[in-house]
Order: sequence, then structure tokens, then C-alpha cells
Amino acid sequence: MAEGLGSTAQRLLEAVGESDLEAVDRAVMELIELLRPTSSDEVLAGIRNAALRAHEATSYHRRRVGELTALHQIAVDLASVRNPDETLQAIVRAAQAVIPSADATYLLLSEPGTGWNYVKASVGLHNPDFMHVRVRDGYGMVGRIYETRAPLWTRNYTESSSFDHDSVVDRTLAEDGLRSVLGIPMIVRGVPQGVLYAANRVERSFTADEVSVLQQFADLASIAIENAESFAGLQRTAHDIGEDMTALERAAQLHADLTKLVVEGAQITDVLAPISAVLPGHLKLLDASDRVLAANGESTMSEEAFAQIRQSQRAGGAVSQPTPDGFRHVVAVATRNAYHGALVIESDQPLSDLDRRTLERAGHVVALLTLQQQALVEAENQVRGEFLHELLETRHELSDASRLRAHSRGIDLARRVVAIAISVPTQRQLGARRAMADFARLHKGVGGEHNGIVAVVLPSDDPHETATSVHARLTRELRIPALVCASRPVDGTTGAVSDAFVEARRCAALLRGLGTEPKAVTTHELALFSVLFTPGREHELTSFLDHALGRLEAYDRDHNTQLIDTISAYFDHNLNVAKTARSLFVHANTVVKRLERVADVLGDDWQAEPSATRLRVALLLRNYADGSPIWDAD
Repeated sequence: MAEGLGSTAQRLLEAVGESDLEAVDRAVMELIELLRPTSSDEVLAGIRNAALRAHEATSYHRRRVGELTALHQIAVDLASVRNPDETLQAIVRAAQAVIPSADATYLLLSEPGTGWNYVKASVGLHNPDFMHVRVRDGYGMVGRIYETRAPLWTRNYTESSSFDHDSVVDRTLAEDGLRSVLGIPMIVRGVPQGVLYAANRVERSFTADEVSVLQQFADLASIAIENAESFAGLQRTAHDIGEDMTALERAAQLHADLTKLVVEGAQITDVLAPISAVLPGHLKLLDASDRVLAANGESTMSEEAFAQIRQSQRAGGAVSQPTPDGFRHVVAVATRNAYHGALVIESDQPLSDLDRRTLERAGHVVALLTLQQQALVEAENQVRGEFLHELLETRHELSDASRLRAHSRGIDLARRVVAIAISVPTQRQLGARRAMADFARLHKGVGGEHNGIVAVVLPSDDPHETATSVHARLTRELRIPALVCASRPVDGTTGAVSDAFVEARRCAALLRGLGTEPKAVTTHELALFSVLFTPGREHELTSFLDHALGRLEAYDRDHNTQLIDTISAYFDHNLNVAKTARSLFVHANTVVKRLERVADVLGDDWQAEPSATRLRVALLLRNYADGSPIWDAD
């Protein structure tokens, strides 16, 4: 077995070095087979689990490479100006190939001037009548999609009430067995020209990834349609044809260049050079906060430019306006549910329709790059979240692998650290979690969410200063009301972080239960209550509560009375019998009789010191003892 493992591992290393995903996958599968759990050896089990994860990662990356390769191939086809009918059929075929969950894909085109739409290309359809279906504008999903110019999907087409049905279309879909359908609009020069569909023969929901991928193919189909329309005007003068061909080649080259950037995983700012080469002028790239990320000239923005960006958002495409020095062309970079920034070009000449569409396609690629980078950030945050969970759950010394994981991500556990628990309103927790993940990364720590609570572990010897910094970041800069509690400093590699976080979490829960306003505190400041939130001291609290209240609890249990509730209200109302009775909704004589019964159980001196103080403290601690719901509250 050892010889087989060595040979397979060697092939795996060679395949990784050559970036051969097929070879990597085969080697991983062989490694999994060799490591089938016939032994209790934990090392072999760990290697096998790692191999399984590598196989899953390889499968995911193969799928992504397949999607991007298909998009790139279609872009190359467009650049080569192949037959538009062939291109549309290739797009439908490629879309069905990279969306394996789709049983069928088909493309519906608008017939100019007739108000009808017809099936132009398809893959996976069983019913031959489908290719002869004609849908009138305003009916079926196409009517709704043309109206909103946005993607639309339904789990059950024939039963959906979100659009007006066409009986012929419903019958044709039913005969083909298609039920769930996703449609993406193809928009040319601001006008819907057709819809690209993906359909299944079972009821299901479509994922955001599937919508995004099909959107890219719809965009490529739009380019193909636009190309076809461009070539339909061959009767124009030779000069006009030459100009259009040049613009088309520039657009295709730009799309190919931008697609290559996507495949190579480039940075968003890398798009400036290819766009500037095709669309001359002063180009600015803005992020989701409307900050200028990069520019090839002046980087300032006017109020008119920001208003034009908002106009582009509403229009869903590029918007041009004259300026004192020429023209300003803007396209908002957005997906269906999010705004990611904008491309702004200031030039001395207007854009042709094709150049405007080219600018819009560039915006789509920037959005794709943005989503790609966000996915990488989310993946890194997930790894850091897993490490945070490990750090706060481990009660023994960290393994060498964990230390290496921390070091590789700049997490400094060589110094002493403080564990911080943060209580924020539920609706602000997501924002606080992301803010603390970024804050911790900047300060060589780790932060995020742990068991429903925002948590941070930071290198520090001063808990108060650290808690104050975290509180300021959340409340002053982000305006998130937060109760921040920091633990005592502990060694970050010994497993003591887990107990330190339990202290901080319980401390924050206690303060929240007491109605404390948002502030920064440390567990040291609440040392009086340490028996509540220090792990391992629960037995001390139990012993104290049993000594102080045990006889009353037993009496209440045996006689179905409320002596403990009565003396708690009695102390809360400063020994005033009348107020106590009103708070308990009983007669004052009832309170007097209950207090006499307390004296029978505890002795006549129960209201004298130190007995009264001991009872008051016991009643307070009883409300916040370990096991109370406050420890598990959000």
C-alpha cells in the first residue's frame, strides 16, 4: 500500500505542477481508492479526507474553466465573423453543455415588424413541434421579460401566474415535459430582440451562478444578433462598410481581450488598457462606493457625472451626454441585485451605437471580474471563519498545521491575544461580522461569526485599548450600536483562547441582560461576577445558590408556592409590601403571609444583615446563572 501511495502521490505532484486538471483528478481518485478506511489510522483518514476535498475543488475548477472556455470560444467565433445562425446554435449548445442541470436550452428571436417571436436554435428538445412555435409579444415569459428587460424563472411554467399564458406554448411545453424555465433577455441597442432559455423537466429553482452564466451567453447571442444586423446593410457605401467593419473588429477584439482577462483571473483595474485602446478618451473606473479605482487621466468626478451614473442604473445601459469639452459616456456596472461601480469615458466625439454596446459589454465583463474577486474574498473569509471556529473551540495546544495556517494568512498568534465577543442588533450582525473580519485582517488577527456571535481574536496586551478600538470602529465609523467585551490576554497557541472567549461571551450576555448601553468593557472590570462567566467555576455558583436559596426552592416545589418570586419582588420594591403586592397582582395580606412563611423556612433574621445581602446577590446571580437562555441569545 505504501508503494502505491508513493507512486500515486508522485503523479499527483507532477499533474499539479503541469496544471493538468484531468491528471490531477485521476490521481486524486486513485489516492481516495488507496485510502479507503479499512484502518483506524487517523493519519490515513485525514489524508483521505484531504484527497476528497481536493477532488471536489478540482471538479469545481474544471466546471469554471469549462464555462470560461466556452465563453472565450464563442467570443473567438464572433471575432472570426462566422455565420450568425451557426453562432447562435453554438451558443445554445455551449450553454447547455456548461449548465449540466439544464435538460434543454433554446433561443427565441423577435421577428421585426410582426409582433411575433420564433424559436431560432435549440438543444435537448424532444417535441419536433417546438421549432414551429410562434409567441406573440406580451404573452408567455417572453412578454414579461421584454417588459422588465430582466431575467425571469419559474418552477412550473404552466402553473405560473406571473405572466399571461399562450395556450399553444403551454401545450407544447407540456408535451415536451418541460416544467421549470429560466429566461434571459437579449438586448440590442436598448431593445429586446429575443430570449435565451434553459429548461428542466422537473420542478426546481435556478441558482445565481446559473443565471449569471446564462446571462453571459445571452450577451454573446446579442452580439451575434447585432453582428447579423450590421452585415444586413451590405448595400451601404464601401466607406460605411469599412467603418462598421473596423468598429466591429475593435469590439470583437475588446471582447476577446476582456474575456482573456476573465479567464486569467485579472484584477478589475486591468480592464483600463484594452478599453482605452478601443474607446479613446479619459477613462475612469469607479467601485460600488463611487470611488475612482483607476483612471488614465483626471480622476475627479462632477455631480453631473454621478447623476448620469444613476441614470445609467435606471436605464440598464450606457448613457451619453454632451459636456462643455465634448461628450461623457457612462455605463453602470451592475448585476440584477447589486451595483458594483461604473465606467466613465470623457471624449471629444459621440459614440456610435456599436461603440455604445461595446461599452456596455465592457461593463458586463467588469461586473464578472468583480463577482469573481468577491467569490475569492468569500472563499478566504470562509477559511478564516473555519480557523476562528477552530481557535475558539480548541482546548488544547494548536497543531503545527493550524500554526502554519495562521502564519500563512498573517495572523499573529506568537504574541498574547485577547478574545472579544460583540453583541449587536440582529439586523446589523452581517455588517458587523464583515467589518470585524476586515478589521482583524488589518491587525494580524481573525474575526467573523462564531455560534451566532460576532467574535474577534487580536494580538494585544491591553484588553481595554483593544475593546475601545473595536467599539470605535463599529459605532463611530459604521454607526453599528455594539456592546464589546474583551477577555484577559492569553497565549494564542495553548488553547486558552477558547476559555477566554467563553468569559467574554458570558460577560457580554450578562451586560446585555442587565440592559447595559452599547460600550466597550473587559472581563476584568466585572471581576465581581467572574463566578458567572469564568469556565470551571460553575460548581461554586451552584453551591452558593443552593446554600442561599435551596430551602426556599424546595418549599416552592413541594407546596406549589412562589416564595422566591415574592422576596425577589419585595427586595426590588425596597421592602414595600403594597408595591410588592401590586407588582405580583395579589392582595397585600397575601404578601405578608408569604413573608411570614419565608421566616418559617429561613429564620426570623432573614431580612437582617448579612442574610439580606446574601439573598439579594443570590437572586441576582440566579437570573444569570450558566444554563440560562441569555448565554444562547443572539
